[in-house]
Amino acid sequence: MKAALATALRESGGYLEDEGWHQTAQLMTLAADEIDRLNARVQELETEGGTAREIEGLRTPGASNQNIANIAVAARR
Repeated sequence: MKAALATALRESGGYLEDEGWHQTAQLMTLAADEIDRLNARVQELETEGGTAREIEGLRTPGASNQNIANIAVAARR
């Protein structure tokens, strides 16, 4: 079963394409494909039980947003 979000992204992409938003529609399709790929990988890991090393590798990386410095400066004010 496909994720509801991925399905909604694909359906919405068609409407955007019709209105001339071709690149946005393409990005939405790519995002839907990535969601499906990640869901399949999660299912695979759950089925295998996943080793501790695999699970450790799935942790969310630290923020890499350049705005973090701006937030820190604003917080000091």
